[in-house]
Amino acid sequence: MHAPLAQREYDRSADRDEASHAMAGAAAYVWRETAVIPTNLSGAEHALAPMFDQAGVGIAQIDLDGRYLFVSEAYASMFGRTRAELLQKRFHDITQSEDLAVALDALIRTIDTGAPALIECRHLRPDGSHVWTRNSIAVARDEGKAQHLLVVAQNIDAVRRAERPLNRGRPDLRLLLESSADGVYCIDRDGLTTLCNASFLKMLGFAREEDVIGKDLHEIIHHARANGSPCQKEDCPIYRAVHSGRHMHVPDELLFRADGTSFSVEYWALPIVRDGEIQGAVCTFIDLTERKRAEARQQLLNRELAHRVKNTLAMVQAIVAQSLRNAATPKEAMQVINERLFALGKAHNILTQTQWGTAPIMDVVEGAIAVHNTASRRIHVSGPMIDLGAKAALAITMAMHELCTNAVKYGALSTETGKVLIEWSVTGGAANAMFRLTWRECGGPPVAPPTRKGFGSRLIAEAIGADLKGRARLDFPEEGASWTLEAPVQAVGQ
Repeated sequence: MHAPLAQREYDRSADRDEASHAMAGAAAYVWRETAVIPTNLSGAEHALAPMFDQAGVGIAQIDLDGRYLFVSEAYASMFGRTRAELLQKRFHDITQSEDLAVALDALIRTIDTGAPALIECRHLRPDGSHVWTRNSIAVARDEGKAQHLLVVAQNIDAVRRAERPLNRGRPDLRLLLESSADGVYCIDRDGLTTLCNASFLKMLGFAREEDVIGKDLHEIIHHARANGSPCQKEDCPIYRAVHSGRHMHVPDELLFRADGTSFSVEYWALPIVRDGEIQGAVCTFIDLTERKRAEARQQLLNRELAHRVKNTLAMVQAIVAQSLRNAATPKEAMQVINERLFALGKAHNILTQTQWGTAPIMDVVEGAIAVHNTASRRIHVSGPMIDLGAKAALAITMAMHELCTNAVKYGALSTETGKVLIEWSVTGGAANAMFRLTWRECGGPPVAPPTRKGFGSRLIAEAIGADLKGRARLDFPEEGASWTLEAPVQAVGQ
């Protein structure tokens, strides 16, 4: 009947005046079609007015041009106005401009089609503030012709104020979810994925959220356990959380990526409960790969530490036992033990600084001879840069200590003119490279082989060479003591 109104071009972004003209134009068209209808209330309607004032909602009657014909007391007070003030205005005079286009569209459709409308919009108060209302709009007809509109308004301002922080929080919650390093996903009661975050997609190798939303992923990501046995859907703790309402925690289990590879995870599954009914479950998980690697490294380090402590204690035991056996007096034994343990401690300090990996040979040698190489610098050290493994560093440190001690007591360092030359070199190819270290004394008193072998002599002449898969030789030519160590470079670097 009102095809021209349906075809009317209407700009939703029009300002208040344009919207008012649109409403007036639409109403004028209807009035021309249906003849003029009196705008004053009938006697029956006046009789109902006190009842309207008792209603818990605001009630108003507007004509087809949007002018108020009747307003209840509750309706007027909702907007901080009197009845008399509102009866001088139109519906769109007090509607906020941002909401006006949608509100007028609803009014025009109701006039044109007769279908009731429900709109939420803001109305202005005289002080400039606004109030949110939910408006039920119905058209009154007489013999099929629209006469006026009935508006039932409910104040929903408190509801809207409560929703604002929630709406502001939703983007923050999503941002928090996306920034989480943990994988997070939700399923409904049927096991279909309803939500996931970026970490979930990355860890499980999915390209897009669309690849998982609305799908049952159990047979893709959780179909087997670490021992190879199948993980049936009904036995899966995540799905048990949905159907039992219990919180589930699994400290170590496998998840499978989209490409079929697997990784260890720790996960938690909690039921999602709304209005007392379980709607689904949320699962959060963390990748245990790095933790397991760290634990394996720690176990290796613990075993290595136990091995090194055992070896060190054995060396200390040998130092003490041999020193006591060869010392003439307890005082001498105490001094020898302290000196050897000090040398051992120096080697340990160097290795600790390199985390018991490898140590530069120059640091090892200079550290071992430092206490004897005073300002006169009578111990000369030279050789290429070589890294020593822990075993070689300890062995060479102890050898240097014993050689220095003997040189101070009986050899080149017992006089002002004596000197010591410490040199090392590497010969051969990469596959069979050999390390050679020499100690040569000169300028000291004439020396002769000892009549008996003590702990130090056996250490540098026999034990060290064997420990490094090579050989060691201690000689006593007349010009000064000489010691040579030869061992594979590979053994020295381990």
